[in-house]
Amino acid sequence: MPEGPPPGPPPRRRAVEVEADPTPNRVLGYRRQRFEARKVRRLVRHVDPWSMLKLAVLVALCMWLISMISVVILWAVARSSGTVSSLESFVNSSLQLQDWKLDGEFLFRQFSLISLLFHLGIAASIVVATLVFNLVSDIIGGVWVSVIEEETARPVGDDPNT
Repeated sequence: MPEGPPPGPPPRRRAVEVEADPTPNRVLGYRRQRFEARKVRRLVRHVDPWSMLKLAVLVALCMWLISMISVVILWAVARSSGTVSSLESFVNSSLQLQDWKLDGEFLFRQFSLISLLFHLGIAASIVVATLVFNLVSDIIGGVWVSVIEEETARPVGDDPNT
C-alpha cells in the first residue's frame, strides 16, 4: 500500500512572527515582521540508534558534570555552615562513638562512580527506547509531527514596509 500525504485539506499557509532586520524601534528596539509560511506534517518512522547513542552519552556526561559540581558546592556550603560537624557530633553522641568523621573525599569518589554509572545507564536506556520505538513504528506507522517550513516563508502583504 503506497503511503502518501495524510488525507484531509492541503497544507495551509499561516502567518508567523519572526524577527526581521534589527531596525531601530522606540518600543522594542527592533522591528518585527510577519511572514506567511506553510504548515506541513512530517512522518517520523525511524530514529537512528547511533545518533541517539551519541546524543544520549553527551547529555548524560553533561548532566553528570553538573551533578558533580553541585555536590561540591553543597558540600562546601554544608562544611562552612557547620552542618557537617553538627552531624558528626550528633552521630558520635547518639551511637556513643569516640571520633567518627565524615570523609568528604571518600564520599565524593563513591558518589562520582555511582552517579556516572547511573547517568550512563540512562543513556543506554535511551538507546533501548529508540530501538523499541523503531520496532513499534513498523507496526503503528510512525509518529506525525507538524512543522512550519521557514524556507518557503514570504512576507505578509499587510506590512506597510514591504
